[in-house]
Amino acid sequence: MRRKAQIDAEGLIERIAPILSDMIGRTIRDSRDDMAEALGPLMGEAIRVQIRDSRKDMVEALYPVIGETVQKSVAESVREFQRNIDSQLKKTFGPEGMLRAITARLRGVSPTQLALRDSLPFSVREIFLIQRETGLLLAHSHPGTSEIVDSDIVSGMLTAIRDFVQDSFGQGQEDKELDEIQYGDQRIVIQSGRAAYLAVVMTGVEPEGFRARLHQFVSDLHVKYESALKQYNGDPATLPNLQPKIARLVADIGGEERGPKKMSPATRWGIAGLVLLGILFIMLACFYLQFTVALYPVAFPSPTPTNTSTPTSTPTATATPTSTPTATSTPTSTPTPTFTPTFTPTPTSTFTPTATPTPFTAISSDDMWIRPAPDFSAPHIDLLFINTPVKVLSVYGIWMEVEWNDSVGYHHGWALAKWISLLESVPTEHITPTPTQ
Repeated sequence: MRRKAQIDAEGLIERIAPILSDMIGRTIRDSRDDMAEALGPLMGEAIRVQIRDSRKDMVEALYPVIGETVQKSVAESVREFQRNIDSQLKKTFGPEGMLRAITARLRGVSPTQLALRDSLPFSVREIFLIQRETGLLLAHSHPGTSEIVDSDIVSGMLTAIRDFVQDSFGQGQEDKELDEIQYGDQRIVIQSGRAAYLAVVMTGVEPEGFRARLHQFVSDLHVKYESALKQYNGDPATLPNLQPKIARLVADIGGEERGPKKMSPATRWGIAGLVLLGILFIMLACFYLQFTVALYPVAFPSPTPTNTSTPTSTPTATATPTSTPTATSTPTSTPTPTFTPTFTPTPTSTFTPTATPTPFTAISSDDMWIRPAPDFSAPHIDLLFINTPVKVLSVYGIWMEVEWNDSVGYHHGWALAKWISLLESVPTEHITPTPTQ
């Protein structure tokens, strides 16, 4: 019995295998999404086990695909980086640019975006969401134009152009597609997906992150509605409401309906701290300036000379030569001798020069300027500080000729007598000469 049951089971398997294969193949053709959904968890687990057991084989099998994917991503990043650099180079710098940057920062908008908006206007005119295989229009928005165009014809023509470029220049490479069309100052940027692609008609230079935002939108759309996008046959009832999503995309990439971002609490506290520091710095600077101006006369005093009458010069004593007796003639004998009287010289009074005065000690009673001559028109040559011991060499009216030594060296000149305190009286002979008989 066991042998017979085994034979019957093998025969049943042989008879049922073709039927099961046909049923599985038909199910895969008719319900690909259902089969994918049913086999998805099993395939994920199978791939994980295969990678664990045959890592090198999986790397060699996936290397071409991963390499092309990475290359395409890097190329797109480089193009995005180049566009950003070009837009930055077209901006201007100056006081107005700095003011715009500060204003933008206070409003929560980056200075780069504000400068880009001022110098390089950017606007989105139309957006088309088109089915990839048939060219049917899935959604349409025209925020930047009021002209009514036949969106179905435009979507069909765009699909035809993409297919023509792919057939003519693709050379059998399925991963390379048309991504941009330019006509005059307008451009059509195309972002492709598995079931549909997005075409954006715009003018100007797109802002930073524009392509990345389109790619993210198409990816999110396929994650949620890929089945509906693939099965669309022209009946709008089978499609989800995509118009709000298109409108949100326009607001994100166009920036027309997007308000300024609010500053974070940390940013607000930072700006407030900088303002307070600036006010404190200004107050300290004003206090320091006032303090310096107030102490300047104390730290650097300057003596103020007083006007006095101009002295007259005193004549110096000179020696007077004495007269010498004159020779007289010798008397000669004459017939009548007579005596001739002669004049006897008498001494005359002469002025005897006085002795040179010796210096005597004095001290300065205030700070004063020293001049090279006893004259107010003479320039200032030195400064005599208060309480400095000096030696008085001579007196000339209201002036005194003084000399002194200090750490700098020897000093000599004329000073006003009223600022010199004498430690001994001035002898008369130190002022004027005394005549002698």
